[in-house]
Amino acid sequence: MIALRKKGSLPLQALAWAWPTVRGRAGAAAGIVVLSFLASGAALLPPYLTQRLVDDGIVGGRMDVVLQLCGAFLALLVAGVAVEAVSRLAYLKLSAHVLFGLREQIYRHLQTLAPTYYARTRGGEILSRLDGDVAEVQRFAIDAPMGLLNAAFSLVVALALMLSLSPLLTALVFALVPLHVAALLGSRGWLERSAQAVRQQSAAMSSFFVESLRAMKFIQATNAGARQEAELRAHHGDYFAALRRSQLASLGAGGVQRILSGLGVLLVFAVGGSLAAAGELTVGVVVAFIAYTTRAAGPLQTAAGVFMGWQRAKVSLQRIRELAAELPTVTSPAQPVALAQPVRGDLRLVDVYFGYGETRVLDGASLDIPAGRKLALVGASGAGKSTLIDLLQRHYDPAAGHILLDGVRLDRLDLAELRRRVVVVDQDPVLMPGSVRDNLRFVAPDADEAALLRALDLAGLAHFAHARGLDKEVGASASALSRGERLRIALARAILQDPAVLILDETTSGLDLPVAQAIVIAVDRVFAGRTRIVITHNLASVGELDGVVELRDGMLVEQPPVRAPAPLLRAV
Repeated sequence: MIALRKKGSLPLQALAWAWPTVRGRAGAAAGIVVLSFLASGAALLPPYLTQRLVDDGIVGGRMDVVLQLCGAFLALLVAGVAVEAVSRLAYLKLSAHVLFGLREQIYRHLQTLAPTYYARTRGGEILSRLDGDVAEVQRFAIDAPMGLLNAAFSLVVALALMLSLSPLLTALVFALVPLHVAALLGSRGWLERSAQAVRQQSAAMSSFFVESLRAMKFIQATNAGARQEAELRAHHGDYFAALRRSQLASLGAGGVQRILSGLGVLLVFAVGGSLAAAGELTVGVVVAFIAYTTRAAGPLQTAAGVFMGWQRAKVSLQRIRELAAELPTVTSPAQPVALAQPVRGDLRLVDVYFGYGETRVLDGASLDIPAGRKLALVGASGAGKSTLIDLLQRHYDPAAGHILLDGVRLDRLDLAELRRRVVVVDQDPVLMPGSVRDNLRFVAPDADEAALLRALDLAGLAHFAHARGLDKEVGASASALSRGERLRIALARAILQDPAVLILDETTSGLDLPVAQAIVIAVDRVFAGRTRIVITHNLASVGELDGVVELRDGMLVEQPPVRAPAPLLRAV
C-alpha cells in the first residue's frame, strides 16, 4: 500500500509520505541543513567585509586592512566551495534515497493490483506516475523544508547585518515583501493548471511510445508508419502547447519576483546615494547594502521557487493519490492456513459466481478435480476459461462460492504459497530481458546450475542444457527464440517451481502438431501424477485425458470420457 494520508493539507500529506524514508537518515538531513547554514553565512559575510574594505581600507588609506580583508575574502571563498561540494554530495545521496524509497513503494503497490487495472490503464500513464510524479513530490518533500530553513536563516542574518548598516534602507527594502507575497498568491491557479496539463500530455506521449513500439511489427506490416508519425506530431504539438503555457506561467511568476527585487536595488541606489551625497552614509555602506539587497532577495526567490514547485508537486501528488486509491482485489490472510504435506493437488469449485461489472462470467460453476487427474477445459472464445484460471491463481476472488485446494479455501492460503502450488504456462509466455539462466532463476532464484540444466533437459531443450546455452540471450521480447523454445523455457520454469497443479492455457495452440505433441509428451512425462488442466480448442493435440469439461453459459459441464486420438489424427 502507498502510505498516503487521506486527511490534512496536501503539503503535509507529501511531507508525511516522504518522512519514513527520511527518518532513517535524519542525521544526514540535519548535517545538510548545518552545511547549508555555513554556506549561507559564508555568502553573507563578503558585503560586510566590503564595507570595511572600502571605508576603513581604501578610503582610510590603510593598506594593512586591505590585505587582511583580501585574505579573509579568499578564505571565505575556499571554505564556501568546500562546504558546497560536501553539501551537494550529501544532498544527492539523501534525495536519491527518498526518491527510490517512494518509487519502490509505488511499484510494490502496483504488484498487488489486479489484471483489470492494467487492462484499462495505459502503460505510459503508469510510467508517468512512477517517474515524473514521484520525482516532483520527492523534490518538494526534500527541497521545500531545507530550502525554507536555509532561506529563513539567510533572511534573519541578512536582516541583522542590514539593520546594523542602515535601518532606513532596510525598511525600504522589506516594504516590498507584501508585494512579493501578493504576486505569488495571484499566480497560484495559473501555475497549477499549467503543471497539470504538462503531466497529462507527458503521460499521453509515453503511452503512445509504449503502445506503438510494442506493435511495431504490425505497424510495418500494415504500412501505417505515416499515420503513426502524424499521431506523434499531434502529441508533440499538444505537449509543446502545454509546455509553453507552463513556461509562460513560470516566467510570469518569476519575472514579477525579479522585477520587485530589482526595484529594491533601485530604491537603495536612489535613497542610499542621496544619503551618501549628503554625508549621512559612507560609500562603503551603500555598496555593501546594494549587495545585501540582492542577497536578501535570495530567500524571497527561494520561497517563490518552493511555491511554484508546490504547484507542480500538488498535481503530481493528486495523480499518485488516484493510484493509491486503486486497492488490491486480493490479499494474503493475516493468519494463513498451511496445506498438508505433501500437497496433493485436489481442486474443488463450489457454486462459484464471478463477473466483470454487469457481465456474468461464472454462474454457479461447480467441479471436482481429484488429485493427479489430467483434465481438458474447452469452451467458446470469451466463455471465461482464462478468467477461471485467474481465479485458481487467485488474481480475483469469487463473488460467491468457494474454490478449494486440498480441502482448504484459496482465500485462507498464503498468496505466495498458492501461486507456487498452482502454476500456469501460457500460450505466449512472458520471458524477461536477459539470458536463459536469468529467466529460469526468475522463478527459482536459489536453483543451482545442475537443477537448471536438468529442467531444460526434461523440457526438451537438450541443446540449451549446457553453460553456453544458459548464457544465451533471449533478446528483446524473446525475439531470439522460436515460439516452441519459448514454450519449453516456460515449461522448464514450471519444472523448477514443482507445482501440485499445472495449467496449460492454450499452450500448444498454433504449433505444428509434432511440436505440440512433443511438448504434451514432455508435460505428461514430467508431471505424471500431478493435477493438470489443459485449456484447448483442439483435443487432438493434448494427448491422453482423464476427462473433458466444457465452460458453457457460466457453468462447468462434464463431457463423456474421451478416447485417445487415433494414430491417423496424430499425423494430420
